[in-house]
Amino acid sequence: MLDINQAVIKRHSVRRYLDKPIENELVNQLNEFISQINEESGLKFELVTNEPTAFTGPLAHYGKFENCSNYIIIKGAKGREIDVGYFGEKIVIYAQQIGLNTCWVALTYSKKKLKLHLELEKGEKFYLLISVGYGRNRGLPRKTKPMEKLCKVDCEMLSLTEIEPVWFEIENSLPFCVKKACRFLNRLHFFAL
Repeated sequence: MLDINQAVIKRHSVRRYLDKPIENELVNQLNEFISQINEESGLKFELVTNEPTAFTGPLAHYGKFENCSNYIIIKGAKGREIDVGYFGEKIVIYAQQIGLNTCWVALTYSKKKLKLHLELEKGEKFYLLISVGYGRNRGLPRKTKPMEKLCKVDCEMLSLTEIEPVWFEIENSLPFCVKKACRFLNRLHFFAL
């Protein structure tokens, strides 16, 4: 199993999957982790396997999903969007750790066909899906903008070699390495995106 830091670094969204069922051992591991998350969060994450019809509508083709027959349904009480993101990302990273690929899915599925697997209790809301499986490729990093294009600083700009280790390096802790941040604390004035 990948260490969590490596999983965060290697994880990228994948929309094209191999036409291969997820191994039973991995399904069991993922279901066990999802059960823990459901208990911790009070939300309802549900893994659906070997069910390709949710991704057969016209929007699925627009979203370029291929061979997607495994997904996680996310539902729960209304007003829990932040929790959905937080706990959903925990599942996404865990899936990466055990060798699976994922993609958050907001619109590119068939709502009509999904309703066959979706039972909502009173006061519940369907939020999203997360597709899951063996990616045809393991996801590709996207092109990112340079630091100077992303932010504006109200003081003299430190060189990127000084800032990057503080804010963007994943070392012993997430989301940033506190050990390195301490020595720059007095030099980093207002930093706004």
